[in-house]
Amino acid sequence: MLIKYASLDKDRIDLFKKPRYRLFKTLLSSACRLDCLYCPLSRHCRFERSYWDVEDLVNTFIANYRAKRVDGLFLTSTLYDDPDNVVEREIEVVEKLRKRGYRGFIHLRLMPGVSKDLLFHAAVHADRIGLNIEAPRDTFKEIAPSKGDWLQDIVKRLEWLVALKKRFRKSLMRKPGYISQGIDTQFVLGASDESDLEVLETAWMLLRIGIDKIYISGFKPYKQTPLEKRTPAPKWRALRVTQAIELMRVYGYTFNEIRDLLNECGMLPNKDPKILYAEKNIHLYPIDLNHDPYNLIVKVPGIGPKTAKKIIKLRNMRDKITDQDIIKMLGYRRYIKVKKYITYKSS
Repeated sequence: MLIKYASLDKDRIDLFKKPRYRLFKTLLSSACRLDCLYCPLSRHCRFERSYWDVEDLVNTFIANYRAKRVDGLFLTSTLYDDPDNVVEREIEVVEKLRKRGYRGFIHLRLMPGVSKDLLFHAAVHADRIGLNIEAPRDTFKEIAPSKGDWLQDIVKRLEWLVALKKRFRKSLMRKPGYISQGIDTQFVLGASDESDLEVLETAWMLLRIGIDKIYISGFKPYKQTPLEKRTPAPKWRALRVTQAIELMRVYGYTFNEIRDLLNECGMLPNKDPKILYAEKNIHLYPIDLNHDPYNLIVKVPGIGPKTAKKIIKLRNMRDKITDQDIIKMLGYRRYIKVKKYITYKSS
């Protein structure tokens, strides 16, 4: 299964820009002691539970990797035991893989409340590490009443991971492992009555502390869960919240700029937030490609960081950028959508 990314502009670049991996995605166990209201694996649900034997999992993955059916491993688990015991088994899997010579991509999804020592051992072996935040602080207990303390068991652990990533990079640690491809987290959008404002405010806080990627998963109701009759989150809502987060994460928009796009209920409309920003800030447009700085050029709908940097580089090499230069960079169809937001007044 390929990792999917919501994209605002075709040339968006970020820490996760490397080739998409065909991942062997699996749980260590499908048994769970938690009662998260939205989860089909929670203790509310009745079905036959199963566990991987560590050696069997290692052998199965290696066989698929050698057969070139997969490029990497995504390993997570339910919380079927103490958080440290679950993470110890995850670490056991990745340690065995590394000892058997596997040098490829490993993404670990860890448990809330895991100890600091185990975070370090996991980070040594994993290229990417995640720990799901699930919801803003005010609604977290509503949907995950037994998952621990939002601030101490999740946010604090994410902060520890950021500190480890900085430590590894300062020490010039290199992959495989050492969180070389960053730290991520995920929200379940729509499982409670949270507003987009609450999600985006929390996302801004996470980006400020150093989280590299924030995923948005739209709520879907599952049978046997307490929320089985709740309306699923619209797909467009998850897309628009993801796009707004990407504007802050990749494009340099501030939280205040994004907040101004919300309606009186704190929700985003079903419109590309980058275009919405341009419509609400018409005094900034058109952007002068021959004079304006990068942080304005990248706010042109249809122009992403890569193209904005090309424009800056090109205008430093010649006297003036023209329509033909932009058409060559974007292609004519994209240029038609972009041209109303740009000008070439200065030389």
